[in-house]
Amino acid sequence: MSNKKRPIYLLVQLALLSLALPGIAHAEPDNTLEQWRTKEYKRQSGLDMINAAKAYSLGFTGKGVTVGYLDSGIQATHPEFAGAIAGGFDFNTNTPYTNTQGVDSDDDVPGHGSHVAGIIGARRNGVGMHGVAFNSQLFAVAYVENGNFLSPEEEAAYDDREFSRSWNYLAQFKLPIINNSLGLNDCRDSYDPPCHILEYGSAQGALDWQPLIIDSFRNSVKAGTLMVFATGNETQDHPDFMAGSPHWFPELKDNWLAVTALDEQGNLASYANKCGVAAEWCLSAPGGENPGIYSVNSAGGYAYAGGTSMASPHVAGAAALVKEAFPYFTAYHLQQTLLTTATPLGDPSIYGWGLLNVGKAVQGPAQFTRLFDVDTLGYNSTFANDISGTGGLHKRGSGSLELTGNNSYTGDTTVSGGRLAINGTLASAVTVEREGTLGGSGTVAQVDNYGTLAPGNSVGTLTVSGDYTAHAGSVHELEVGPAGATDRLVVGGTAHIDGTLKLAGGPFRQNIAYSFLDAANGVTGQYSSIAYDMAFLSPTLLYGSSLSVMVERNDIPFAAFAHTGNQKSVAQALDAGSTQPPAAMAELYDTVLNAQSGSVADYMEQLQGQIHAGTTSALLSNGDLLPRTLGKQASSARNTVGKEAVLWAEVIHQQRDLDGDDNSQDVRHKVGGLLLGGDTAIGEQGWRMGASLGYLENRIKLDDRRQTSRSNSYSAALYGTQAWKMGSGSLNLLAGGAYTRHSLDSERSISIHQSETLKADYKAHSIQAFAQLGYRMPVSPRSSVEPYASVNWHQLRHGSFSESVGQAALRGDSQRQNLSTVTLGLRGTTELDLSKATLSLSAGLGWRHALGDTTPERELAFAALPGSNFRISGAPIAKNAAVAELGAELKAGKSTSFGLSYQGQFGRNQDHAGSLFMKVRF
Repeated sequence: MSNKKRPIYLLVQLALLSLALPGIAHAEPDNTLEQWRTKEYKRQSGLDMINAAKAYSLGFTGKGVTVGYLDSGIQATHPEFAGAIAGGFDFNTNTPYTNTQGVDSDDDVPGHGSHVAGIIGARRNGVGMHGVAFNSQLFAVAYVENGNFLSPEEEAAYDDREFSRSWNYLAQFKLPIINNSLGLNDCRDSYDPPCHILEYGSAQGALDWQPLIIDSFRNSVKAGTLMVFATGNETQDHPDFMAGSPHWFPELKDNWLAVTALDEQGNLASYANKCGVAAEWCLSAPGGENPGIYSVNSAGGYAYAGGTSMASPHVAGAAALVKEAFPYFTAYHLQQTLLTTATPLGDPSIYGWGLLNVGKAVQGPAQFTRLFDVDTLGYNSTFANDISGTGGLHKRGSGSLELTGNNSYTGDTTVSGGRLAINGTLASAVTVEREGTLGGSGTVAQVDNYGTLAPGNSVGTLTVSGDYTAHAGSVHELEVGPAGATDRLVVGGTAHIDGTLKLAGGPFRQNIAYSFLDAANGVTGQYSSIAYDMAFLSPTLLYGSSLSVMVERNDIPFAAFAHTGNQKSVAQALDAGSTQPPAAMAELYDTVLNAQSGSVADYMEQLQGQIHAGTTSALLSNGDLLPRTLGKQASSARNTVGKEAVLWAEVIHQQRDLDGDDNSQDVRHKVGGLLLGGDTAIGEQGWRMGASLGYLENRIKLDDRRQTSRSNSYSAALYGTQAWKMGSGSLNLLAGGAYTRHSLDSERSISIHQSETLKADYKAHSIQAFAQLGYRMPVSPRSSVEPYASVNWHQLRHGSFSESVGQAALRGDSQRQNLSTVTLGLRGTTELDLSKATLSLSAGLGWRHALGDTTPERELAFAALPGSNFRISGAPIAKNAAVAELGAELKAGKSTSFGLSYQGQFGRNQDHAGSLFMKVRF
């Protein structure tokens, strides 16, 4: 009863010989294709017959597509199916199929279902052969076969029940493709008087025999499945009942494919049923005859077998490749694409549409037999074939569909949604509906635009050989390229204009007439409006036999859309060149002038170069680090050493955070380095004099992380101390001065007209003077407290610089900033005797007030724009802050001590500094 019982099995142990296929021109030499024609590929001769290498070279292997098939099952443990089984069910054993479980119920070699499954999706693993869709997934269903019947009626009822049960099971999974290498009409069986579909006589006659099967077929159609059937192996002029069912039940036709078999020479196989009355939905594929098709043997290894059962899975696998190429295709679209791209072989009643050509099918349909109504569902794809036929195209849904061939189909073309791009030729008239867009750089016959016309694929020319009519409410999008090229619409007839001209993409430049529409027979009407979203340019239309648009600088200043003072400052400087931008800044000005209002503030934020002001804030605020460190070391020496000389070394790490305000960004400042110093007694009056040298590395970054700077800072300092006895305590004085040389490197990245990384290196210098006066009072023999007051003056002198070449490069002149601080506080110390050492602990609290340039500024200018000076502010330095200090010093012997300390500031700015130090006395 079934083709499953009747394939022509030809088993040999010889390698498949290369066969010349007269009239089949798929195997053209091509290096790209040859890489796919591996030993595996060539063992399965059907692959080259259907031009599979071409499909693979275009990137399609069946990935992401599941192909169902109804057969005798699958040998799940065969290596060719490793990871290939998506699921399924064996009605013989009532168990599911998985990647590790399942058998083929066909006891005959090679196992019909496994052989068929191998043709569809055997893996490309370097062994044996591979399937048409070697990256697809397989969904296997095994029906229950019974060969013991007493009458044709009994057999028909059994088949009706078992097959319908299997297809109804498959329908619930809504698989896109199901292969069916089986049939009902075995004329060699005396119990089966119908030899092909016509012998049922009528639809009612078919229903009398197989009512449940027809109902399951209808369920498969509702599930959206493409049903692929073998025509049968009875050498009939018409196909088997299953492949031919749409003849009696036309509601099935759009979801059906009938497949007849060719031998190795491309001729109809001797056993194959012809397409006959199924010619409209029938095509030919390799079925093999001598030696047959090489595929999986369920007993292990591989075997040859021939039959229409082997032809059908070639088509099912090809459908998977087409489904991968066009995921939005319905069963009808898959069917039509496979049929219309087939290579004609002659009489359609024999071969149908011809030989399957999957290399062509993955490039879209080649004919519209009726309206090809397709929703692209957000996907972007291309129909690359020349499309003929009497049908038309209706493009729906989001996503873009591109036609690149010479398209001669005569039906209308309608765009209801998404974009249709004509990059070849189109003889059809096009109607663009409200939600649709027509574009491309090809030629169309005639256009009625109710939606959007957007010539080109970016910038390009679309040609309309007839009339172009833009209806009320339509949009004509105009885009300009960086080199001044513009979208163009060239009309061979008359252009009837209405609707809106939309300036969709620039950059548009001032005082250039952009010609965008030419009409051989003239232009009638006018655009009702111009839509644009350029904050600083305004367009004017110029009418005539061709249409042009010009833009001019309007009177809206750049600063109108800036938010902060810094942004407004740089905007005003940049605006000075906006009517005649310098050539060295042309692309930057293009972007700013064409900007939407909402983008301007971000552009100005990037352009202002705030890292330069932020670096000033960081270095200026860090001026208290050196006086604090020297004061700590001098105080310790003065209070404990007497006339001995002291050498000390201190390793410092500091993290300082300067919070920005509404005008500036936060600054993160890390400092690390080493200070070396020493002091000694001078004379008999209690004076001590000292000096220090140091290296500090400063790493500074802004909050947006695209702007950083680094400084290698080298310092030298002199200081002196004195202690005068007053009552039970002493009045202590520290005074000194310091000089620091900073070698600065800055880097900032912008993304406006393009990505630019702008770098600068320059010098800066710090000059400092500081003093501290305190009164140290003992509170016990080993403890004391000391109220104190200190002052620190710091001048930071920046050298001039110019950033590396770039359209947004800045330059800065030399300038000075001054900051003074006054600190009032209280600190205390105590000593603890340890077994062999003395531990000194200290702590302090205070209040610090800053005066002077507490909001540091930098004056900058655009390097390529004379007279563009502007001033920006960095993160402000806190005017008032609490200060805290903690310390511990271990005197390990008469001449050596070790210590650690913490110093912090708390206010608008946060400062945390830790250090380790060592002292040697002699």
